Amino acid sequence: MPPAERGTDPALSVVTAAPPTPNGDLHLGHLSGPYAAADMYTRARRLTGHDAVYLTGSDLHQSYVPVKARANGVDPYRMADGYADDIARVFAAIGFATDACPRPARDERHRDMVVEFIAILHARGALVPRTGEGLHCAPCDRYLFEAYVSGGCPHCKADSDGNSCEACAQPNVCVDLVDPVCNVCGTSPTRRPYRRLVFPLQRYADRLRAYHARTVMSPQLEALCATMLAAPLPEIPLTHPTDWGIASPVAGFTDQRVYVWAEMVPGYLAALAEALAARGGGDWRAVWDAPESEVVQFFGFDNGYFHTILFPALLMAYDPAIRLPDALLTNEFLHLDDGKFSTSRGHAIWARELLDHVPASAVRFALAHDRPETGPSSFTLDRFRTLVDDELAGRWQSWLDALADRVPLTGVPPLDDPLPGHRRFLADLADLARQCLAAYSAAGFSPRTATRVLVDIVRRATEFAAGQSRLRAFGPSATSDAAVAVETAAARTLAQLAWPVMPEFAEQLWHALGETGSPRWDGVHPAAPGRRLTRTSPFFRPLPADLEQSVWPG
Repeated sequence: MPPAERGTDPALSVVTAAPPTPNGDLHLGHLSGPYAAADMYTRARRLTGHDAVYLTGSDLHQSYVPVKARANGVDPYRMADGYADDIARVFAAIGFATDACPRPARDERHRDMVVEFIAILHARGALVPRTGEGLHCAPCDRYLFEAYVSGGCPHCKADSDGNSCEACAQPNVCVDLVDPVCNVCGTSPTRRPYRRLVFPLQRYADRLRAYHARTVMSPQLEALCATMLAAPLPEIPLTHPTDWGIASPVAGFTDQRVYVWAEMVPGYLAALAEALAARGGGDWRAVWDAPESEVVQFFGFDNGYFHTILFPALLMAYDPAIRLPDALLTNEFLHLDDGKFSTSRGHAIWARELLDHVPASAVRFALAHDRPETGPSSFTLDRFRTLVDDELAGRWQSWLDALADRVPLTGVPPLDDPLPGHRRFLADLADLARQCLAAYSAAGFSPRTATRVLVDIVRRATEFAAGQSRLRAFGPSATSDAAVAVETAAARTLAQLAWPVMPEFAEQLWHALGETGSPRWDGVHPAAPGRRLTRTSPFFRPLPADLEQSVWPG
């Protein structure tokens, strides 16, 4: 259905990815997480005939933006806008087809919905004025939180910035950091009383438990929620005495700024409103709440507490009747050569540089194949070369080349006289398709599994073709023609199921089989009789011999 015709249709998969912070370039570790996952899930929904929108944004008001801008002596807004442009170019190059990606500094709808959200929370008594201790750096004369302070996590003792720990994903209140220091000047801060608006999370503990029990979550998120709910939940400041962010609308606190993680909740709603407006209109609340709709959120594990505890509780406080997300799906960290990606140490492979040398389909395949789903995984250029050169440019390209040669000049033969082995192979393809589609579902979401199923389809197709060699040796016949027709069913199935992971390759193969538009799932069956498997260039090529020197000179 064209977008203009479905603008008011409330049945929709609303797919969100935690917005990237515009304070630097994207490396492969960034791409392997929620941005790729949300794109794959959105495409998988469309593949199977469902409507879906992919929403993200630009996390402008993270304190990491002004910290970096001040360190570099540049205007933070100009710096953030430049990085947001770079991120948009990377998304386009790799094929992340976002439907809305608002920028807070430019988007009045975003700012208005954030202000309204906070005002409603306050009017309903969900925000409480509270005077409590905070950290202050005397040399900088600055209130310290988030990017401005670091110390030992009070929960896991790992190095942590203020307000949340990247390692265990649990929140802190800064004053409970072990041996905190100012990240700007290195001074040990003092404690001072600060009056802020806080959000008492413990009020929502029972409702959160009930919500978690009915919600699809990654296993590590289930463990995080159980750990946090086993103890009293903290009070979270939702306003901070700082100069960066959206001003609080609450009287007595208008000189403070809304906590950026509270801003993100109405930010997702504003992004949905923007996506619907681009389609010709529609009420975001009607779509969000529609029984036929779903809300699926993707984010890194370091953002786990925000999406599983804080965000649902804020939505409960905003309106007890509003829909809460149906699925919360996360990933772990992708490492580089068994070490963490590090911008400061130059230990990174930048997305834009790799995409300058390697087609997007190959990059997407490798990142999905080894995606860090339940634990960290490592990206190495040796492994990347094996996956691309041996698997894609080797096995996949060789099979598709040979299949094109086997299709007669008259085109794909009809499937008139299949042998029992042909029927078994078609049944195997159908079983593999079920596995792959299950790996694209929210409940079983696993790009690693889906990608390995794609590899298995090609492996089994190659083995099937080898097993038909004696049949072909006797010359053309109805049964040898049936074998070719059955083999095109494998190619067609591959094009369909590869589309969420490798859209560019999938569309090329789909069109080479004589199909039009984007791949759509309609079951396992051969290409239409009479069609040729045509192509103007190889689907895959080996990686450049000097790739390592080009993208990883260190």
